[in-house]
Amino acid sequence: MSETLSEEQLKGIANQLSCPTGEGGLKTAENMALHNDNMISVTIDALTLQNADAVLEIGPGSATHLDKLFVKAAGLSYTGADISDLMISEAMKNNTALVKNGQAGFFLSDGKTLDFENNTFDKIFTVNTLYFWNDPVGYASEILKVLKPGGMFCLCFAPKEFMVKLPFTGYVFKLYSLEDAQAVLTSAGFDIVNVGKYDEEVRSNAGETISRDFIVITAGKK
Repeated sequence: MSETLSEEQLKGIANQLSCPTGEGGLKTAENMALHNDNMISVTIDALTLQNADAVLEIGPGSATHLDKLFVKAAGLSYTGADISDLMISEAMKNNTALVKNGQAGFFLSDGKTLDFENNTFDKIFTVNTLYFWNDPVGYASEILKVLKPGGMFCLCFAPKEFMVKLPFTGYVFKLYSLEDAQAVLTSAGFDIVNVGKYDEEVRSNAGETISRDFIVITAGKK
């Protein structure tokens, strides 16, 4: 199906994946929730959540996955930071009860800084946002800053070797090998704790069924 898509359509897919907007953004959010479901589950498992952990997710999209997180431990608090106004709105709609009782909050981010106090979160995670970081080391440093000493950050992404096969990643995306991603984290001051490699079959955003490999890097702060 990808061969039938025009350059304009491919750019549109890339832009929506970067920052969903409008009616197309709602469809993109639905597709992301489906396509990323297993990646999110694996990443949440890698967090090894403990009771009363304060958790930050960068790029939660419509956040239909929070049930996967809150069953892992008691007394969790969750914060989602996203660059899309639409995704913040949808995430709040999808998690009304959690927001109302103070267990979850969603905040608009500029994608460059994280406007939280230093040493705020026990665990931080993000799935498929690395490609869109304008200043990768700078943003990783922001993540390190708001992570508590002894805390863990889980970075989930599909490696360059896979992503180059997708026609829309020629626009907007910056692609990373495992070594590239590790270099970003260590340059920001993280210690690499673990690297998990996984594969799965999914339907791509261009409409194809594909075999996808992905990586979860767990990094710590001393």
